[in-house]
Amino acid sequence: MKKVAAIFVTLLLSLLLSWQAAWADAADAAKSPRFGSKDYIWGEMLPEQAEVMKLTGDPQRGKEAFRGCRGCHKADAAGKTDGTYPRLTGQHASVIIKQVTEVRAGVRINPKMDPFSSDHAVSPQEIADIAVFLAAAETTRESGKGEGDFVARGQELYEQGKCVKCHGANGEGNAVKVYPAIAAQHYGYLKREMDYIQRGVRGNSHPDMVNAIEYFTQRDIEAVADYLSRLPDHRQSLAERKGK
Repeated sequence: MKKVAAIFVTLLLSLLLSWQAAWADAADAAKSPRFGSKDYIWGEMLPEQAEVMKLTGDPQRGKEAFRGCRGCHKADAAGKTDGTYPRLTGQHASVIIKQVTEVRAGVRINPKMDPFSSDHAVSPQEIADIAVFLAAAETTRESGKGEGDFVARGQELYEQGKCVKCHGANGEGNAVKVYPAIAAQHYGYLKREMDYIQRGVRGNSHPDMVNAIEYFTQRDIEAVADYLSRLPDHRQSLAERKGK
């Protein structure tokens, strides 16, 4: 009898978790109520973002504070190769701070991240600590990639379009301008976020990014995502890249 009850509880929990995940995915794909509104201007820091940017982060403290993030982003911050959760290793601290504080402010809707980024979960100082930890973090795991059939097309779209202007020739982004590093990011994540941006779902999209991919077809999005997923970590030197 106890065994049957245990199996029932396990099945019930499994169904509950599946429902929660499905709900979170649907909410994640819903348009932010602040997207395109006059009270959000890309580049103008929210009060908390400005506060955290002034703090001095400590990578050792950040490593400890990141424990609460490991369930999704994994211990090495490599995320999941299917793109469910992004790779965070080497991401600019300024970008991490912007994204976390804007999720907290409701500018970017991200139900899966809400419980772990809320005021109860992390303090402004811990956000600063986690950000500098991730900026220096490394992983040996490969990023998730697409089928590889349209990589050349993706490179062409990236280099000849508007993408390279902000994200750089090597997908390195720009820490000062808070443009994310996108080299070696998971294919599935890049594809999903570009789709969200194109559809006006991601609440803190840069207007230039919206314009840059406005007329991308689904194949274009897949091609660019696949190309970027195959780039090496942006922190690798040119000599290291040639040696591979």
